[in-house]
Amino acid sequence: MHRFYCPNADFSLPKIMINDSTEIHHLKSVLRMKKGVKVEIFNGRGDEILGVIESLNDKGVDVTVVSRQKSQVRGPKIILACAIPKKAKFEFIIEKATELGVDEIIPMQTARTEVVISGDRKERKNARYQAVAVNAAKQSGRSVMPRVSDITLFKDVIANASENTLKLIPCLIGERKNLRDALSATQNMKSIIFLIGPEGDFTSQEVELALKNGFLPVSLGETTLKVDTAALVVVAFAKLMSQ
Repeated sequence: MHRFYCPNADFSLPKIMINDSTEIHHLKSVLRMKKGVKVEIFNGRGDEILGVIESLNDKGVDVTVVSRQKSQVRGPKIILACAIPKKAKFEFIIEKATELGVDEIIPMQTARTEVVISGDRKERKNARYQAVAVNAAKQSGRSVMPRVSDITLFKDVIANASENTLKLIPCLIGERKNLRDALSATQNMKSIIFLIGPEGDFTSQEVELALKNGFLPVSLGETTLKVDTAALVVVAFAKLMSQ
């Protein structure tokens, strides 16, 4: 069944209108859906309805609510702060991390990040990253959208990490704890934040700064993983252990 994202709809009403131009175009012109077809609508905050299309035109699609459900949040919040790799890999990371159940994604600029995004291009990238997350949530059946932050400097990610958070930095420098052992300390934590470095890893100065701010260095195994592999490994493992 096709799903549509309506973040501003009032899910307490007996009818919901899809009024986003992109969603209307997809529904009418791409899928060619008609009156009487069943659809699912979610608002990205855990609310979801099953409904039937009552009417549709270029300004909006009216959907009569048949049933409602609310997703329950389980386990600690998972935050992925990841260095931006080259090409379109970061969009792949957003897509797959969303499917795996990540709660927040922070595109991160580090000392060794080769991709530098600024100005108007930065705004376009932020919008594109959000669109990728929406599409992944639709496909995977999630009713809670992950938050995709604006592109953020490494030092600001470190400074903004909240209290009662398990702070982990997978890296290749110095003594590191086993990831499984580190995650066993999540019982009393509201969230987990992972810092994933660029190709070539974090600099020693970045690791030192992270450690000074309460981050714990961890190992992801004997082999050196690429950025996209490391990002998905930590999210999947954290999600598995929190169930």
